[in-house]
Amino acid sequence: MKIEAFDESLDHRNILPYDPAYADVFAQVRRYVQERLEGVELVHIGSTAIRGLRGKPMVDAVAITQREDLRSEQRAFETLGFHRRAVWVDKDEKPYVCGSVAHDGRRFNINIHICHRGDPVHKDSLAFMDILGRRPDLRKKYEEAKERAHTIDPANPEVYNREKAAVIQEIHAQIELGGR
Repeated sequence: MKIEAFDESLDHRNILPYDPAYADVFAQVRRYVQERLEGVELVHIGSTAIRGLRGKPMVDAVAITQREDLRSEQRAFETLGFHRRAVWVDKDEKPYVCGSVAHDGRRFNINIHICHRGDPVHKDSLAFMDILGRRPDLRKKYEEAKERAHTIDPANPEVYNREKAAVIQEIHAQIELGGR
């Protein structure tokens, strides 16, 4: 497997139906990383990890590391071919890398968020996926927010995140209430 540059084309911004290939791509990336980086656990998160959920065809993962220095782990990922996106990432203290991989003749973008076990990036992602898996009403709102963002500006990740923000806040409130 070879890690290529993150594909910034609009094809990777469309909101699409769930594709079972996402699980295969994640498994391929997880094997690649875990064979090369000791003490790293990859967990599939985001829309592509939730069967049936519409979203961008980008496979998101959390890399749970045992290293104290998260930026050191980020540099280790960079030695494997992953890189940072200059577009909007690394504005805060959350280390992140990305890339793309070929799978069955198609190219898939990969986003990897680097953290420690129990970090909010890790535990909040799991809780978010759990509630979306159980609550069709919240899934529908989340999908509608993504569609709305794509309609406004498919190329701008800040618009995408802004349009999802209210729904994400509502979902997190439901998580705090026990997901009823």
